[in-house]
Amino acid sequence: MTDKTTDKPESQEQRQAELAPETHNDEQDDHLSQAQEVSEDAQARGTGVDSAPTESEKGPNKSGLMGDSTQDTIDHMRDMESSGRIDNSAYTGEPNHDDNVDKYGKARKPGDIPQK
Repeated sequence: MTDKTTDKPESQEQRQAELAPETHNDEQDDHLSQAQEVSEDAQARGTGVDSAPTESEKGPNKSGLMGDSTQDTIDHMRDMESSGRIDNSAYTGEPNHDDNVDKYGKARKPGDIPQK
C-alpha cells in the first residue's frame, strides 16, 4: 500500500484511520523514532554545501563566561575531523578494559597497564 503521489509507504495513522479505535495499540506508536525515520531527518538537515557529519552551529554566547577563543568540544571534534587524528587525551589515567591488551605485543601495550 503506497501513496500514488509518492513512493513512500503509508504511515501507521493512515493505515489505521478506517479501523475501529480498539484495534489501535498506543504502546506501539513508535514509528517516528524508528531508524529509517531518524536517518531521513538527519540526512535532510545536512544538505548544505559545506556540511560535514560533525559540523554544527554555536549558539550565542550570552553569558560571557567563555570567550570566543576558548576551544569547546565542538571545536575539538572539528580539529580531529580535519586532521584525521583522534585525540585520546580525554582517557589519560583511565583504566583500559580491553580484552586483547597483548594482541600487538609488549611494545604496543597501553601505558597504564603494567608489563608482564
